[in-house]
Amino acid sequence: MRALALAAALTLAGCASFEAATPPDYVGATVNVADQAQQVSGRLLHVFEMTQVDGRRLSTTSRATVSANQGRGFAVSPVALTNELPLRPARVTLQAMTQYAAPILAMTSPTCQVRGEVTFRPESGKAYRVAGRITPEACEVWLEDLDTGQPVTDKVSGRGTRS
Repeated sequence: MRALALAAALTLAGCASFEAATPPDYVGATVNVADQAQQVSGRLLHVFEMTQVDGRRLSTTSRATVSANQGRGFAVSPVALTNELPLRPARVTLQAMTQYAAPILAMTSPTCQVRGEVTFRPESGKAYRVAGRITPEACEVWLEDLDTGQPVTDKVSGRGTRS
């Protein structure tokens, strides 16, 4: 049931409009934040993505991956997006999720999805990525410094893939 709700949400999300991570009136320095999509198998990805910045809804890696893989049956290849954020503190919504090549696979396989908001204080000259882990015990997501691999936000945690 959880997987069916996730598939429906992703389908409906395609109807919404998205905004840039940097407001159109912003003038100044930005930092890059890259989503991550880890290929677990030919049918399964672990996706770690930023879905909102200060309430602005972003285009996401999970949606881009669904669009790029339509018609491929039970095969999936990741499409990871990046965002440029203003160099100022922000509230960002992060998400970790399992993403299968087809909804039927999600209905019969272990899944997880966790989403939450964290405060992010970017630093000039740095690059960041959305990181996380998906295991039977936990589903977690956070932002980390790309060079050092050190977390720069709190972790958003939820139930793992063990039902």
